[in-house]
Amino acid sequence: MIVRIQSEATLRAPAPEAKRLLGLAEIPAGNHGAEGSLFRLDWSNRMPQRDELFSAAERLHAYLLRRHFQNGVLHGPDVGVRFNLRAWRFLKSGLDFIGWRDDYTFMQSQGCWVLSNWMLFEATGEGRFRELALETSEATRRLQQPEGFWSYPLPERKHLIATVEGNWGAVALLASHAREPRREFLESAVRWYDFVVTRIGFQDHSPGKAVNYFDRPRGKVPNNSAEAVWVFLLFWKATGDRRFLEHVSGLLNFLAAVQLRSGELPYIVESAFESRREHYQCFQYNAFQFLKLRWSAALGGAPQADSLLAGLARFLERGVVPSGACALDCRRRLPEIDYHTAVLAAALEEAARLGLAGSSGPADRAYARVLSRQRPDGSFGFSSGDYGFLRDQRSYPRQQVMTLFHLLYGCGLGNGFPPAR
Repeated sequence: MIVRIQSEATLRAPAPEAKRLLGLAEIPAGNHGAEGSLFRLDWSNRMPQRDELFSAAERLHAYLLRRHFQNGVLHGPDVGVRFNLRAWRFLKSGLDFIGWRDDYTFMQSQGCWVLSNWMLFEATGEGRFRELALETSEATRRLQQPEGFWSYPLPERKHLIATVEGNWGAVALLASHAREPRREFLESAVRWYDFVVTRIGFQDHSPGKAVNYFDRPRGKVPNNSAEAVWVFLLFWKATGDRRFLEHVSGLLNFLAAVQLRSGELPYIVESAFESRREHYQCFQYNAFQFLKLRWSAALGGAPQADSLLAGLARFLERGVVPSGACALDCRRRLPEIDYHTAVLAAALEEAARLGLAGSSGPADRAYARVLSRQRPDGSFGFSSGDYGFLRDQRSYPRQQVMTLFHLLYGCGLGNGFPPAR
């Protein structure tokens, strides 16, 4: 079982004392196996300890810093959408030595990177992580448009403004503001909130409401509404202003109304703009929703959030296949996507801690699978088993920084924000 760390003294102790208190032993230099990686081991009969999760996170962080970070921005290629997602990326993966013109910066990456660096700062006391978090928040603020939104990076969606991008831009600002209050961080984040409620808007549901996915309506997507609940509550905690609670109950009422008997939240709920799509990458999306609803409940101001968690936890336990990997959806195991397994592990570990899962076994197996897939340089590929025989081994920073965050979460380091009081 992976033990979560709760001690305030542990979290704030300087390195290397913090590592000693956390049980994070230093990994000795030298050869760690034929492939030069500590984690190229047979995990079939052993479960990861928190020092192994933390060491894997440190190596992944070092890789991302070396390969994808510059001037406050985490950037690089992305798996993309449409034709690139379905086919073109496999050619790019096989010919990765070519300088493909697909260098992008996502606010989702920026936000996860800020949270991860604050988690590492709390665990080690090393100032470089604080500096990286602040540098990234400052760059995020510079990238914000005057109207309050962030431009979508992929060319196929340049004409759209995405709720998820704005939410994560705000998270990057609010997380650093929570640690070191700066008026400019809070003001920029609030500009996003005002944009989302006045320009992106909501669709009514009976009962409740769903936040729109883009500034042009489509189907009602529960994942966006679960995330909006968490982000709106972060605004409330940062300011004490109850105006940020205005839409929270409506969003939670929508989620409660559409949750299936299995506990799953569907991918798309039908609307005048798009047909229903119940299943799509079911376990990873529901894992993200479980965590955000759990964090929302911990913040207060959202009493309905707790009522959704038991069903979600029950559903997520079905997502771990015998290898420990996350199944793609309710019907298919493959392809195997590493960042899916990482978020599923984090959600199941949290569910076990709350007594909502039968045991920590599924979480342990999923984390073990993640560690077994880490490459010698600290990075992760994207997918394997696509169409039964293809794989995509390119280095995508957005997906890898999400893996970094969930490895750290498994060490009991919180979610990058100070504990709710």
